Amino acid sequence: MAEEIKMTFIEHLEELRRRLLWSLAAVAVCFIFTYNFSKQIFDLLMQPIIRNLPQGSTLIFTRPAEGFTTYLKVAFFAAIVLAFPFILYQLWRFVAPALYKHEKQIALPFILFGTVFFALGAAFCYFVAAPPAFKFLLSEYSSQYVKAFPSIGEALSFFMALILGFGIVFEFPLIVFVLAKLGIVDADMLKRKRRIAILINTIAAAVITPTTDAFSMMLMLVPLLVFYEMGILVAWVFGKKKEKAGVPAPIP
Repeated sequence: MAEEIKMTFIEHLEELRRRLLWSLAAVAVCFIFTYNFSKQIFDLLMQPIIRNLPQGSTLIFTRPAEGFTTYLKVAFFAAIVLAFPFILYQLWRFVAPALYKHEKQIALPFILFGTVFFALGAAFCYFVAAPPAFKFLLSEYSSQYVKAFPSIGEALSFFMALILGFGIVFEFPLIVFVLAKLGIVDADMLKRKRRIAILINTIAAAVITPTTDAFSMMLMLVPLLVFYEMGILVAWVFGKKKEKAGVPAPIP
């Protein structure tokens, strides 16, 4: 059964505040560790950009403190990634009181696969999506008279937004899995909403993508569409089946 003690609105806010503070504390602890390796992390993180710089181009910084603040960003970004499983755990602790006992059993898969899918999304961005995107953006508009000299701060912010965007996109099958197990969504509903989902995914890709060019947007949109179709399959396999007088649920 769900928790019998009902929480008031203020108590919900207090619980949310507690979980946010725990998450921030975890990020702060990880930050102490990652800052000591911020230069190495920056060099590794920037490889997809560095390898696709046109000949004669290089990364630069134009403000005295830009190098310092960039390494702070790197350390903070790495700290979030390192603390991500704990952040997922805090998210689960926030929603768990509203769930039934059997529904709470998906806590471990939620944390485990949430971490794995986020890592897969980040890896897909780093190894597959980012290199051709940077090659196009940095080389297509360079010429004998126009050279690309990206600022390290702007390049890092762009790439971090791209990695986080892909990491979030790769979480979609897991979100559908959780919602399907709770009986909130099913495969039939997702199929009926497919046209609306395509429109929403297109808008989401435009918002998540840190640039306005169509090439980068398509790199984000295609996985969104693919994962929506995967979500339909996930909902059909793992969702609560409706009883229909002996008629089996149709394959999506």
